[in-house]
Amino acid sequence: MSGILYGIGVGCGDPADVTYKAIKTTQSCDTVIFPSGKRAYDIIKGAWPEIDSKSLKFFSFPMTHDESVLSERREKIYDFIKTLLADGKDVGFATIGDVLVYSTFSYIKELAENDGFSVGIINGIPSFLSCAGKLGLILGQEDEEIHIIPGTGDLDASLELSGIKIFMKLGKRLGELKKALAEKPEHVFLGAVNRCGMPDESVYTRLSDVPEEKSYLMTAFVR
Repeated sequence: MSGILYGIGVGCGDPADVTYKAIKTTQSCDTVIFPSGKRAYDIIKGAWPEIDSKSLKFFSFPMTHDESVLSERREKIYDFIKTLLADGKDVGFATIGDVLVYSTFSYIKELAENDGFSVGIINGIPSFLSCAGKLGLILGQEDEEIHIIPGTGDLDASLELSGIKIFMKLGKRLGELKKALAEKPEHVFLGAVNRCGMPDESVYTRLSDVPEEKSYLMTAFVR
């Protein structure tokens, strides 16, 4: 019998947001994979201090848009996982937020399924929902549209969409968004959250207070 690969979402920062199912699945896995930045590890560690009793493996994920580099790294990570699965070991792949929203796990999932391995999904609270909660925002009232835009998206075109726009993982493009909003006063800045749920979390309700320096974990809301 082959092992099962589990994608485990751990929420975006607060260990109290880790679900019971995520903890139980982590406990049942033979090996747990973490990104080397250790954010996901720290969250699980806060929810289940005994995590170090498991076999843990940390992999670095290059911050690049070079598809050849990314593909090579994903293949290397999957080769490690594949060996364990073939030996009948269950493997957990932990990631911040949810495993189905802009997550590296989606690529590992595809590789595993192509090889015939079973994959289980353990959802975590998506970061954009946690951020909305920090701001007290209600998303999708009545028939309002909700659009989720990655930091690599077309900012100007996205702003013209109807409804509420959620800009995730803004990184170095945060300054561009601030400039675009300043030039288009018809759009309403609803707030932004940086490093949601983490000890150094910052919540902004005024656009002028949002710093322009690069911040990968910044999420902004615009109507």
